[in-house]
Amino acid sequence: MSEPIVLGVDRYARGWIGALVDASGSVTFRVDRLLGALVEDANAAVCVAVDMPIGLPESGPREADVKARAFVGPRWSSVFMTPPRAVLKATSFEEANKVAPTLLDGKKISQQAWALRTTILDVGTAADQDQRIIEVHPEVSFRAMVGHPITFSKHSWNGTTTRRRALADQGLVIPDVLDHGGDVPAADVLDALAAAWTARRFAVGKASALPAGAERGQRSVIWY
Repeated sequence: MSEPIVLGVDRYARGWIGALVDASGSVTFRVDRLLGALVEDANAAVCVAVDMPIGLPESGPREADVKARAFVGPRWSSVFMTPPRAVLKATSFEEANKVAPTLLDGKKISQQAWALRTTILDVGTAADQDQRIIEVHPEVSFRAMVGHPITFSKHSWNGTTTRRRALADQGLVIPDVLDHGGDVPAADVLDALAAAWTARRFAVGKASALPAGAERGQRSVIWY
């Protein structure tokens, strides 16, 4: 029985890496500076899972982010807390941090969060235009894959081998040498394929969601 064709996508320093899983389960990696180019090339994919927030809160933390931090346990700090819409649409970092405390119980946002604003807004626009795109978080996916919280960071040797083995156990094998993406950090390669694992589960109706009980097409949801 063939599987649905899906694409998992992760952001890295120079652009995006995509893991395309075909109907036989074979994995092909592609890289591009633009997310749209990867998605367009994967027009046969029935689901595109992207590691980036989709659906901005109006105030306070997103429930999806809070529940994801609790779900991953020791790796909780890897879950990005999505700033409210008005904060990300501010015209400067200084303005954003004048707005943030009124929406985040007195808290401000980091330079890292501000630096991601354009990417987050662009992904949101892409998702509005393409209903195949869903939000995932690789650490949530890996946690679900192995069945328990993972202690080791994905940047450590034990963390890398644990995650690669978990993917292989799901039939998703990463070649030792990649034709495309071989110079991408190993953690991002793993994350893209973990996103594809969730995309495949979503496509066949087996994915779970944070918060639980979310419906297909709903935003501000992390699928796994």
